[in-house]
Amino acid sequence: MALTIFKLGVRFPAPDGSETAVLDDINLTIEPGELVVLLGASGCGKSTLLNAIAGFNQPSTGEIWVDRRRVEGPGIDRGVVLQTDALYPWLNARENVGFGLRLRGVSKAEREARADEALALVGLEGKGDHAVWQLSGGMRQRVSLARALVADPEILLMDEPLGALDALTRENMQDLVLDVWQRTGKTIVFVTHGLDEALYLGSRVVVIAGRPGRIALDERSDLGRRALAEGASGRIKSTPEFAAARERLRGVIFAGAEQ
Repeated sequence: MALTIFKLGVRFPAPDGSETAVLDDINLTIEPGELVVLLGASGCGKSTLLNAIAGFNQPSTGEIWVDRRRVEGPGIDRGVVLQTDALYPWLNARENVGFGLRLRGVSKAEREARADEALALVGLEGKGDHAVWQLSGGMRQRVSLARALVADPEILLMDEPLGALDALTRENMQDLVLDVWQRTGKTIVFVTHGLDEALYLGSRVVVIAGRPGRIALDERSDLGRRALAEGASGRIKSTPEFAAARERLRGVIFAGAEQ
């Protein structure tokens, strides 16, 4: 399911009654099965772009299409994972994952079975009965990911989902994201301001820079997939190749921020 963004611009009202341009002239086509990372400094508009794709806000100009359907609001074809897990503390892990299915009228037996499958996919097999307050931060984000996956969306939108985790947990979760992507074949759009994370995860890295934000770079990357295939996932980030790519991305971001 291809995602097409055409001449998108987003403006927000300013306190003085004027408008602030957040994004301008964003043109992007994401093919089915890609893992595209939106990278940029804080305030560049990358989360605003993700929210527009999700249908949470409407673009001021331009259009977003998922195959032949124009995006005009949220839809079950797009699952969303946020930086905060936003789980319901009075529900256990399985109930949290199956909550959306419950609202859609799916039977208890079916939604529990599907929730358990989703939990197993993110490495939480057998944890369905656990209260969410008993889970670590990384486990809670796994539950959030399972909740997004259980409805089987075509596109998974992830807005800095690992940003609140400690460094070691974040490393493990990056491997989980790659594993889920490879096993499911989902199209994933992943927002981050982490250079290493972008290079490691993305099959494409799209840098957004400037004010208003525009696409400053769009290029393919295979560093993370090569590392996993070679069993070197823990070493790739310390290689000269990775360091050179990181510094090049840093230069693009800083150059764009000065425009």
